[in-house]
Amino acid sequence: MKSYLLVALFGAFGTLARFSVIQITPKIFQTIFPIGTLTVNLLGCFLIGLVSGVLDTKFITIDENLKNYITIGFLGGFTTFSSFSQDFFNLINSSNYLLAFIYIFISVFFGLLMFYLGDKFIHIIS
Repeated sequence: MKSYLLVALFGAFGTLARFSVIQITPKIFQTIFPIGTLTVNLLGCFLIGLVSGVLDTKFITIDENLKNYITIGFLGGFTTFSSFSQDFFNLINSSNYLLAFIYIFISVFFGLLMFYLGDKFIHIIS
C-alpha cells in the first residue's frame, strides 16, 4: 500500500510540474503551436532515458521502488499522451494541418531522440 501512495504522490508532483510548464511556456513563446505539451513530453523522454541509462550503467544505484516512483509516478504524471492527442486535434480543427503534422513529427522523432540522448548521457559522463 505504501508503494501505491508514493507513486500517487510522485505523480501529483509530476502533474503539478507539467501544469506549471504548460502555463509558463506560452507566455514565453507567443504561438498557437502547443509548445508546453511538446516541452514536457520531450523533457520527460530525456529524463526517462537518463534514468534508464543510470540503471544500465550502475553509475548510481537506484532502488527499484524509487525507480518506479520517478518513472511511473513523477514522469508518468509529468508527460502526457492525452494532451498531445488533444493538441493535435485542436490544430486539425483549426485547419492548421501542416502544423499538426509537424507537431506529430517533432513529438515522435525528437521524443525518441531525447530518450536516446538521456540514456547515453550517463555513459558519456561516467
